[in-house]
Amino acid sequence: MRQSTISPTLKSQLKAYLAKQGYELSEEAKLPGKSGVEHTFDILAHNEANGAKRSLAIDFISGEKEISLEQVVVFDSKAYETGINDKVIVVSPGISPKAQKFAQQQGIKVINSDKKDPFKAVLEKEEPKAPKTKSEKKQLSQSVQLEALKLIPEVMARRYNAIPVAISGNTLEMAMADPTDIFAFEAFSALCRMRIKPVAADAKEIREAIDFNYKGYGEIEKQISLVTIPSEATEERLAITADTDAPLAQALNLIVEEAVKARASDIHIEPEEDRLRVRYRIDGTLQDMMSLPLNIHLALVSRIKILSDLNIADRHRPQDGQFTAKSKERDIDIRVATAPTVHGEMAELRLLDKSVATLQLSELGMLPDSLEKYENMLKVPYGMILTSGPTGAGKTTTLYASINSLDCLERNVITIEDPAEYRFKDINQIQVNTQAGITFATGLRSILRLDPDVIMVGEIRDAETADIAVQAALTGHLMLSSVHASDSTGVLSRLIDLGIEPFLIASAVIGVVAQRMVRRICPDCGHLIEAPVVEQIAYEKETGEKKAKFLYGTGCKSCAYTGYRGRIGIFEILTMSDTIRMMIVQRVSSAEVRTQALKEGMMTMMNDGMRKVKEGITTPSEVLRNAYSTG
Repeated sequence: MRQSTISPTLKSQLKAYLAKQGYELSEEAKLPGKSGVEHTFDILAHNEANGAKRSLAIDFISGEKEISLEQVVVFDSKAYETGINDKVIVVSPGISPKAQKFAQQQGIKVINSDKKDPFKAVLEKEEPKAPKTKSEKKQLSQSVQLEALKLIPEVMARRYNAIPVAISGNTLEMAMADPTDIFAFEAFSALCRMRIKPVAADAKEIREAIDFNYKGYGEIEKQISLVTIPSEATEERLAITADTDAPLAQALNLIVEEAVKARASDIHIEPEEDRLRVRYRIDGTLQDMMSLPLNIHLALVSRIKILSDLNIADRHRPQDGQFTAKSKERDIDIRVATAPTVHGEMAELRLLDKSVATLQLSELGMLPDSLEKYENMLKVPYGMILTSGPTGAGKTTTLYASINSLDCLERNVITIEDPAEYRFKDINQIQVNTQAGITFATGLRSILRLDPDVIMVGEIRDAETADIAVQAALTGHLMLSSVHASDSTGVLSRLIDLGIEPFLIASAVIGVVAQRMVRRICPDCGHLIEAPVVEQIAYEKETGEKKAKFLYGTGCKSCAYTGYRGRIGIFEILTMSDTIRMMIVQRVSSAEVRTQALKEGMMTMMNDGMRKVKEGITTPSEVLRNAYSTG
């Protein structure tokens, strides 16, 4: 049978039409792919309108009867490899139903050369569009069917960077980073005994979908059921079980791994009257994740203690230690604390995210004017910069980001922390060790003899530490530290309470940063909803703008139905002007200092938070809940 061909006349008409629409054309255009292979398109058209760039890849495909699915997949793979999203194929004589369906799913426009004026009807509908926002896109993570997920194990999905999406008859649809990987096709097909239909997807999005959808809770329960508990739970037998029982070790590894996937900062293992409760702290709030049988409690806590080098025989006194676990081929440092409760020993595992140690100031969430103000404070060669806020407000993170912004090669930067959770390059870190006589005060005193330029003290808790810190700031050192206070002016009052003379505070302090953490609105389920009157009034008071509807997360799989995903800081930055210094020396009240700071342009945490509400980052209720103390 004679193979149908596409006429040169039709090609010329198509080129003329595209040129009329403002496209710049290249024929037989060659583009490098992600894998390094060069791909050729019959026509590559470029256009820019309304600020949106558009590249259009066009291939002419002909066959004997109809265009097959394989031919369309090859074209789609080329476009994916070269990063082109707008795709058109001109076919002759027609296209098979399977190939047509695949083209629709992949957003490929099909022009049938047998129809009259075929390309105009397809292409004139395609106006250049601005990219969709994240909330407008249907996330791959939420498109995965549970039935499809069960067919491919997690280890294989990670190996080939692919995830099963849906089942249609005897066909398994797979989202793949490389839809041309023949070995992956064969492996998946052999495992599930089904035909594999590839769908090109972004590699990062696939990894996120794997993390999100493959939950190991069932495997944790399976491993727990295999644990052999000795009939007489003596310390010696428990130690042997905890040290050698493979299912117990695997169960603990899975608990940690699931916590890492869920972006948890802490794992709480808490015995109750009838169960062992496991909770994760995600975005600052605790969430119940699983209940384990109570008979596993002693063995599991003993396993944690052995890894942390703690005394498993001592269940009546609090203990703390540290160990390292592997998750997704990276090391996770875990800080452990145990304490006796009425139902038995509880354990708290703090997962230390090493990426915190590489955060820059611009990533903390400071608005541009606040960021500029804080960066100017860091440029002062000596003096004291203090952060304040409750536990979990992100004070240490701000101090770490401040250190990262400094030139550590030409300066001697020394820190004293309790504990030193993260390790920094080119920085000398000292950890508080009360048994060895190293406290904040004694450590700080010794640091002053080590020729430092910049000193970071984890926290100023007592009068002695405060006194040494102020003296260090006055003698030519840049001192960074944190103080527990409700707002920025409260820090100055706290220093006076610790016995520091007001004239020394006025001379030493460069500025104060008060901060809180608020949760971000989930980008996948954010919708405009009318807010309660209290929130509307609070927003209007801070911004001077009347508004009834605000962006709220309604809850979805991505955010575990909380409406929030991730956190960001809200800040209040007080810079020490001459007027404020004089007021401190005159011992005026904290309220008067605050009033003066507001006159000089200080932005309160409440105002900073409401500006983030205006930008759709967080909700009024989150700001009110966290910044209540600042009026």
